[in-house]
Amino acid sequence: MLSRRGFLIGGAGLLTATFVKDARSFVSRTHQPLLVNPAEVLQTLSWYDTGNGLLLTIGKYELEPPPPPTWREFFVSEGTPHTTDEEAGDIWKDHAIWPEDYDDPVDERYWLDWVDLEGGPCAKAYGLLDVLNLGPSLESARGGAHLVFQEGGYPGDNSRWVEASGKLALSLLQARLIDLKLPIRIAEGR
Repeated sequence: MLSRRGFLIGGAGLLTATFVKDARSFVSRTHQPLLVNPAEVLQTLSWYDTGNGLLLTIGKYELEPPPPPTWREFFVSEGTPHTTDEEAGDIWKDHAIWPEDYDDPVDERYWLDWVDLEGGPCAKAYGLLDVLNLGPSLESARGGAHLVFQEGGYPGDNSRWVEASGKLALSLLQARLIDLKLPIRIAEGR
């Protein structure tokens, strides 16, 4: 599934028609996005030029996911209670494993789905941006600078990711994040 969203422009915030004009000029001159840092930065949204678009991530983009941790490591990293008998019962209901199996690696299929849907850098960016009021949905890509929200690239693919339509879209996204008073900066991934 694919959806596109534009940006809310106007009002008293940073994302004004004048800013859009200035950002467009800056991108044209420098071939870089105009990225104004928020007053406070608690999170970085990275962008990578994939050749097909500007991929957005939270954390470093890697083509292959990291190896699965043990179930115990996974539960700890996710803040999942797993030490009491009642918690072990809940774990059994959700994952069909008992405490004696907590030191085994997470099932590979489950791990890959979790990375694609929730825990990987692309999925984290998707989850963050999907719930924000960035702007209107667009019926086509002709709406100017926009974000593309993707769910699965082919049948059976569970991955989620977001791409910016170009460097102007990155500029407008950063301005919108500041308008929403979110301590998130956008930077080129390395």
